Amino acid sequence: MKHMTKITHSSNSLIALWIFSFITALLFTPSDTGFLIKTLTPLIVTILCLTVFKFIPEQNRPTLPYLLFFSISITSALGLTETLTGSHAHSTNLYLYGLSFYSASMAFYLASQVKLNVKEAFTFANPLLLLTGPIALFVKRAGQKTLKRRMNYYLPFILIGLFFYQIIASPLTNLFFLIEKTDLVSALIFAIIFEIFVYANFCGLSLILYGMFGMFGYRIPLNFKQPFSSSNVVDFWKGWHTSLSAVLKVLFYIPLRKKSTQFFALSGVFVASALWHGVTLNFLIWGIFHAIVFFISLVILRSKIKVLPMVILVFGVIIGRLIFADSDPNRLLEKLMFSYDGMGAFSVLLEAGNSSKAALILGIGLILIEFFFRKNRYVRKRNYKHLRSPLVLALLVLIGVLLITATGENYAVYGQR
Repeated sequence: MKHMTKITHSSNSLIALWIFSFITALLFTPSDTGFLIKTLTPLIVTILCLTVFKFIPEQNRPTLPYLLFFSISITSALGLTETLTGSHAHSTNLYLYGLSFYSASMAFYLASQVKLNVKEAFTFANPLLLLTGPIALFVKRAGQKTLKRRMNYYLPFILIGLFFYQIIASPLTNLFFLIEKTDLVSALIFAIIFEIFVYANFCGLSLILYGMFGMFGYRIPLNFKQPFSSSNVVDFWKGWHTSLSAVLKVLFYIPLRKKSTQFFALSGVFVASALWHGVTLNFLIWGIFHAIVFFISLVILRSKIKVLPMVILVFGVIIGRLIFADSDPNRLLEKLMFSYDGMGAFSVLLEAGNSSKAALILGIGLILIEFFFRKNRYVRKRNYKHLRSPLVLALLVLIGVLLITATGENYAVYGQR
């Protein structure tokens, strides 16, 4: 795998990057005791872990990546960390802040049999990466040597990320009351809105961090690669939360595929992903559902049927998000009965605030551009090049200025653990 290269940065550069991230995070979050706990505890824990790993016998090391990866599942089952449904949730234990990310980073490198040094703790526990990801698979020197070149290349990612996060994602939180509705139309509409929100929020923050690190001279994983520029579920997952996908592939898919069938390996991947997000009924159903949808898509793709994989993609994304979003088991099961009760949800949307309606239209529009123009030479690269041209950036900035007063909740969907 291309990510399985050994980190070669000097201790000074990693410490400097950590300090840069610490100061940057300090500017955007309250500078209280809680902030210090959330930033220093992960660093201390990773330093201790990397020190202890050196003294563990070789024959016992194969189990370490899995203990690390599922540590967040254990804390979730014990109620010490929140589940990652995407709704706003504060960390219930500041000392466990960022556990899901830095434990997955260490698990990835141990499973990849990369020799780790204690200095890598400053990468795994980087305050900005723990804010919302990506998982620290690598931190490399940026290819652009001068600040001017880095500004030209990476600043557009920041502007696009801000547009996604502030102009699209934030106003959509005003529509979250629809989660209470259990009829078919309302449930599907909320699932679509929530899918757009999670994408704009998570991808937006990831693009902002990608640009910030790049301008400082470092390249981190591009955590989203236009997932909706896909014609099937298989391609979709290649572009969604790419850092977690890499971890799941190394820890679960490759070992399971060597010993069992492809369906069993896929089931292991998605169930593991479900447990990483939270130990709840909805995530167990979500994992099994996506494993089945993924496998069916593979079978159909091998049969070279073109249209059906697209239909399954739309079905899988919407129903998958419906399951993902609702951790209330009774309400979720009622939704999955798919009972029709009229079209009242559309009336609710028409009565929503203008900022929320604008955000919904913009979100749908950007996703449709990704999908219908996926073969365009600017879109097919799947690195948001179609949004990084000066003309499009100017348009996004103009729209952003017009809608800057849009109100809604600002939070990182993955920021509480």
